[in-house]
Amino acid sequence: LIVGMWALFGPVAVHALSMAPLRSAVHVQQHVVMMARKIEYSDDARKNLLAGVNKVANAVKVTLGPRGRNVVIGSKNGPPQVVNDGVTIASVVELSVPEEEVGVKLILQAASKTDSRAGDGTTTATVLTQAMMREGARYVSAGHNAIALKNGLNKAAAFIVEKIRAAAIPVTTREQYQQIASISCQDWDMGGLLADAIYKVGLDGSTTVEEGQGMEDEVEFSEGMEIETGWINERLVIEPETQTSTLVAPKVLVTDHKVTLISELLPILEAVVASKEPILIIADDVKGEALSGITLNLNRGVVTLSAVRAPGFGEVKRAFMEDICAFTGATFITSELGMNLANATVDDLGCLSKAVVSKGSTVLVSDGSESNTQSVLRRVETLKALKNELLTKSNKEFEVQRLEQRIYKMNGAVARLKVGAPTEAEVIDKKLRYEDAINALKGAVAEGMVPGGGACLTYMMRYADEARDLLENEEEKLAVDVLLAAMGAPVTQIANNAGVLGALVRERVLDQEWGYGFNAKSLEYENLFDAGVCDPASVTTWALEHAASISGAMLTTEALVTDSIRSEEPEEYEPEITEGIGARAAEMAW
Repeated sequence: LIVGMWALFGPVAVHALSMAPLRSAVHVQQHVVMMARKIEYSDDARKNLLAGVNKVANAVKVTLGPRGRNVVIGSKNGPPQVVNDGVTIASVVELSVPEEEVGVKLILQAASKTDSRAGDGTTTATVLTQAMMREGARYVSAGHNAIALKNGLNKAAAFIVEKIRAAAIPVTTREQYQQIASISCQDWDMGGLLADAIYKVGLDGSTTVEEGQGMEDEVEFSEGMEIETGWINERLVIEPETQTSTLVAPKVLVTDHKVTLISELLPILEAVVASKEPILIIADDVKGEALSGITLNLNRGVVTLSAVRAPGFGEVKRAFMEDICAFTGATFITSELGMNLANATVDDLGCLSKAVVSKGSTVLVSDGSESNTQSVLRRVETLKALKNELLTKSNKEFEVQRLEQRIYKMNGAVARLKVGAPTEAEVIDKKLRYEDAINALKGAVAEGMVPGGGACLTYMMRYADEARDLLENEEEKLAVDVLLAAMGAPVTQIANNAGVLGALVRERVLDQEWGYGFNAKSLEYENLFDAGVCDPASVTTWALEHAASISGAMLTTEALVTDSIRSEEPEEYEPEITEGIGARAAEMAW
C-alpha cells in the first residue's frame, strides 16, 4: 500500500516541493527601474523652461509691495511657515515635471544671486526674470537671433544700471534709515526699531536677529569684541556663582602655542603680579603642569587670571588671532615665525578696559587708546579692501560673509534684535523680514536710495533710445524692447496686488518726474521720497543685472536634457502542473 501511494502521489509531492522555492522567487523579484535621458529641442525646450518659471514666479510675485499677500509653506517635519520672502518661497518649490523643474532652478539662481549680493530684492528679481523670459521667448520663436538678443540684453541692462546709480540719492539721516527699513520689512514700527539699532552701532557694527522670549520686539546693545569661545577649564572661573570671570583693565597675552609648562609663563606672570594687574591668556590650549600651577596661584590669590581657547581652526584661527592683536595692541606670539613663549615680555602684552569670560563666549572691551584705535581702523580698511576684491569674483559668498563677520567684531558694537510674536510661524516670518531689511539698509547706505514701488525702473524707461544707440545691430536693439517690457512689470504687479489695474498705473507713472510714483499703501500718486517709499539702489541694480543674465541663458537654450524614468515590468513565471512530472502523475491517478 505504501509503495502504491508513493507511485501515485510521490511525483506530485516532489514536483510541488521543487516548485516552492521557484514561486517564492517570483514573489520577491524586484521591480526593475531603468534611468534614461530625455532630450527636447528648440521651442519645446524653451516652452517647458518658461512653464517652470511661470509656476514659481506666480507664487512669488503675490508677495510684492505693501499690499502683497503671504505664502504658506507646508512641511512634513514641522509646523507650516507663513513667509513673505521671495527666495525662501522659490527655494522650496519642486515640480513633478523634470523639464519644468529646470526652469525653477534657473529663476532661483536669479533670486539667490540677488539675495547674496544685495540681501533683498529677490521678489523683484523673480518678476523681472519672468517678464524678460516671456517676452524674449516670443522674439526667439519668431526667428530672431537668440545670441544677439542675449548680448543686447546684457549691454542694455548695464547701461540702465549706470543710470540708476547716477540718479541715486545718498542715505544719511535716521529718518531715511527708517524709510528704507520700513519698505523692506513692510512695517513702520519694525523699520523704526531696526533704524535705531543700525544708526547706533553703525554699518560696520554687528546687527543680529534672534528669537526673543516675550511678545514684543526689542533691541539690546552691547559693546566690545565678542569671540565664540569661553574659558578653557572651569577651575579657572573666578565667579563660581555665575560661571564667569570679569577682568578689569587686564593685560592680554595672545599665542597659538599649547601652554603645558608653567616655566613658559613665569616671566609674564611675575611681571603682572608685580604690577598687580589681571591677565587674560588667549592660547590654543592650557593644560598639564601649566594648568595646575595657574589654578594653584589663582586659588591662593597670587594672580588674577583667565584663559580662553583661541577661536576658529586653521587659517581662520590665525586670522582671528591677528584681529584680536590689532584690537588689543598685543603681539601675536606664533610658532610659525619661530617665536618662543618663554621669551615674551610685558611689551608683547595688549591692554583692555574689561574682559568678561563665560563658558561659551568672551567679550573684549577696548581701552580706547589712540594706538589701538588707529590699529583697528587700519585693520578694518584692510579687511574691506579684501572684501571688495572678492565681490568682483564669482562663488565667493562664504569668504565675503566671513570677512564681514570679522569687520563687525573689530568695530566692537553689537545690536541684538529680539523678535517676539504669539506663534512660531509669525516669529519666523518677522525674522526673515528683519534680515532682508538689514541688508537693504546697508545697500542703501552704500549706493544710495531710489524711489520705490517700481517707479525707479519705470522712470528709466525713457532712456530706451539712448540704450539702442549703444547697440551694434538691429537684432541687438530688439533686446531693448524685451528690457522695457520687464522694467514695467514690478510697478504693474505692485498695483495688481493692491487691487488696482496695473497697466493703467504703469502708463500714468511712465512720463512723470524723478521720484514721482504710485504709493500702493495709500493708493495715491505722489512724490515717493516725501512719502518715505524708497528702495536701495543696490537692490534694484542687482535684480536687473541678474535677471538679464539668467534670461539670456534661457533664450539661447536650443536643447534641454533631463532625467526620464523608464520602468520595465517583470515577467512572472507560472509553471504548469500538468506538464513534465505532473503529467505522468495525473495519468497514474486515473
